[in-house]
Amino acid sequence: MRLVTLTLAHGVALALAAPAAAQSEEQPSRVHAPLPGSDGVYGRLDNSLDLGFAAGAELEAGEPRAALRLSGHYLSTAGVYVRYSDAFGAEGERPLRTLSFGVDLKPLFLPRFAQDTEHGPALLDLSLDSLSLNSGIYFAEPRTGSFAAERGFDLGIGLGVPLLAEAAGPWLEGRAERRFADEAENAWLFSVFFSWHALTWTTEPDR
Repeated sequence: MRLVTLTLAHGVALALAAPAAAQSEEQPSRVHAPLPGSDGVYGRLDNSLDLGFAAGAELEAGEPRAALRLSGHYLSTAGVYVRYSDAFGAEGERPLRTLSFGVDLKPLFLPRFAQDTEHGPALLDLSLDSLSLNSGIYFAEPRTGSFAAERGFDLGIGLGVPLLAEAAGPWLEGRAERRFADEAENAWLFSVFFSWHALTWTTEPDR
């Protein structure tokens, strides 16, 4: 009788221990796996280079021009840009065409990620991290003169909103810049862009 009792007790103990063991083996994956789309990175560290292609409109001292902007950022932080704008012969006093290029810095992403302050939603994190500061030089074609007859430098700030709440894909971006001319009048420049961002170029070896 004692042997039967010990055997039954042993069987019950094994039956109760099996689910607990299985739960303990699964628990680490549930604890450490982030929720989909809320890891604070959103793919930005999977590829090193963020390429942006943008088209939109700008106002320089209230006069409109169409504009194109190309940019590239390493780890969505430090980058460069090239920008071309054209008034297509519209009447006004500001330059007909301008070409500018310079450096662009997005200072919030890596510090916020390092301090573990990126908890979503993705739309909020990506919008905050898109804050950028740019500085560059420009060459312009005035109404009476040849291209590059007017030149100076830009200082500006920009912010964007990812339309799909993802780092890669379509964005709506706005910028405010101050243009300091060597000889002409200084002016404010405001622009709105529809852009597409592609994450590319990884240094990780193929597995």
